Amino acid sequence: RLIRFMCQLQGGKEERNNLLMMKVHGGTTEEEVQRKVQEAEKIAQKNATQHQIDTVLFFDEANTSEALGMIREVMCDRRVRGRLLNSSARLRIIAACNPYRRHTPEMIARLEEA
Repeated sequence: RLIRFMCQLQGGKEERNNLLMMKVHGGTTEEEVQRKVQEAEKIAQKNATQHQIDTVLFFDEANTSEALGMIREVMCDRRVRGRLLNSSARLRIIAACNPYRRHTPEMIARLEEA
């Protein structure tokens, strides 16, 4: 909610599409992440040139997918499969992660038996 609110503040009185949210889950693929980033880049370029505002791409529960390496590449290296993101697009990328849970030895045994 806070991220949505902050984006609405930046957009002013008119509603602007400056928040893209990707709900990441166990089935999220690298290709889906790549498509979402490309979509965000296009919207961010439009928002930067027409409205002079930032665009936010938010990966929710980013650590729940096998595509975590791709998300890391996007966030840390600002690249998608080696291609540098458009720096003039004013695209901001953030993520939320689920906390790591330490399992007891009994729980680990049960998980391994399943």
